[in-house]
Amino acid sequence: MKKFYAGSSVREADRAASEKLGIPGIVLMENAGRSAAEALIRRRPCERNFLVLCGSGNNGGDGFVVARHLALWERTPTVLSTSSFDRYKDAAATAAVAAMNSGVRCLCSSDLRDDDIAALIKSADVVVDALLGTGSSGAPRGEVVRIIGLCPDELRVVSLDVPSGVDPDTGETYGSALHAEATLTFLAEKVGLAVSPGCLHSGEVEVCAIGAAPELVLGGCELVGYDSSDVPKLRPKIPEDVHKSGRGALMIVGGSDNFRGAPVLSALGALRAGCGLVFLAVPDFIVPQASALLPEAIFIPLPSKDGFVRFKAFEKTVSPWFEKCDALVLGPGFGRTLETEMVTGWLCKEWKKPILIDADALRHVANIEKNANLGHRKGSVVITPHEGEAAHLLGSSVKKVAGSRLSSCVELAGKFGTVLLKGPHTLVCSGADKRVILEGGPSLAIPGSGDVLSGVIGAFLAFGLSCVDAATLGAVVHGASGVAHGSSGGLLARELVGKIKLGD
Repeated sequence: MKKFYAGSSVREADRAASEKLGIPGIVLMENAGRSAAEALIRRRPCERNFLVLCGSGNNGGDGFVVARHLALWERTPTVLSTSSFDRYKDAAATAAVAAMNSGVRCLCSSDLRDDDIAALIKSADVVVDALLGTGSSGAPRGEVVRIIGLCPDELRVVSLDVPSGVDPDTGETYGSALHAEATLTFLAEKVGLAVSPGCLHSGEVEVCAIGAAPELVLGGCELVGYDSSDVPKLRPKIPEDVHKSGRGALMIVGGSDNFRGAPVLSALGALRAGCGLVFLAVPDFIVPQASALLPEAIFIPLPSKDGFVRFKAFEKTVSPWFEKCDALVLGPGFGRTLETEMVTGWLCKEWKKPILIDADALRHVANIEKNANLGHRKGSVVITPHEGEAAHLLGSSVKKVAGSRLSSCVELAGKFGTVLLKGPHTLVCSGADKRVILEGGPSLAIPGSGDVLSGVIGAFLAFGLSCVDAATLGAVVHGASGVAHGSSGGLLARELVGKIKLGD
């Protein structure tokens, strides 16, 4: 597990380092700046000309320290400050004076024309972004937004703490935000570096020391990251004498004429994840072909009409199987008709065990009065929306959800229970428990990928994992299976299934 902290938590840690450990603020700034300068030299050993963009706060003070140490190592740094030098305070003022007294060329942006600033930026081998740190909030303003606007997209930027324009607590961006090829963050990683869109601006992240042991000054974190190294801790413990019924039984309800393969892919994912029994409840016309493709599943033919499940006789068909199943996956390829909406509402009411709702069933849930009463059983519900489905559930827009993924996920969790918000750096939220998945990538953006994920999570729900752990483990192994394929194209969802691993 990797811990991510809010900016306020790290600022509190800085105070603790000064007040409890007795390390003055200027010493912490000196240590941070020196560590960042060392990282810059290590990363860019052949570069000579560095332009350090310094804001008016402590992040700017870190930038002055970086510039002074770059000069000590025979590089040529230039500082471009957004503030007049007499306006810096406390440790930042000391760092600014030390840089100027050490011969570092220091300029104030308000004294320069746009052309002059653009020329400085163009002449630099690397631009060091020390404009805004963890104390910033909202959209960049004044000289900061002016400088950001003059930085071309292809600029080689290394940011200190967080890329300027990225909210350190949420990962949200506000119009103007720099894209860094690397971020040198201090003491601990920030939430905004792990959550999209902030993580897409951060590049490679490296933590730089400030001279205080993190465990002595940091409190609880706001976000926990999971990757494949966490699988052994999360995966179900399988007894040596286990019977297939002891590995959990999962019912999957879905499928329609145009999406015959979706529930089959979910079943494949569940079986590959180790589910003992999979009951596939699909429209009757799907069964002959699907059963030939997937003889390991048990099929429940559902009455259908015009390519979709009918509500009439649905209860009578599936109810006898309820006692045999430990969890339910609802929605893969289900379709959006009045009858499938009625089935969704009935299952949300009558199914008393863990339930995962995905795909078309999420659209139905959004239309059902009071969200099908799911709010009363949050401990046994998992929903797995992508940003479009999340927007529909929240009555919002895709753009707003994509720009505020963490707050959107938290809001959905307050309504439904455990929420897995798909997308770059998938999020899992349940109550105060906020998690980010550090596996995955563009190779997962393929048809059927989400269906496989639903089946994998369903298998872990059926085995008895909590909703939040089942969602986390499912997302990690699903993401890792995409990484195993690499970045090349051509991955099929059924091939993704074959790469799912739960350890050695």
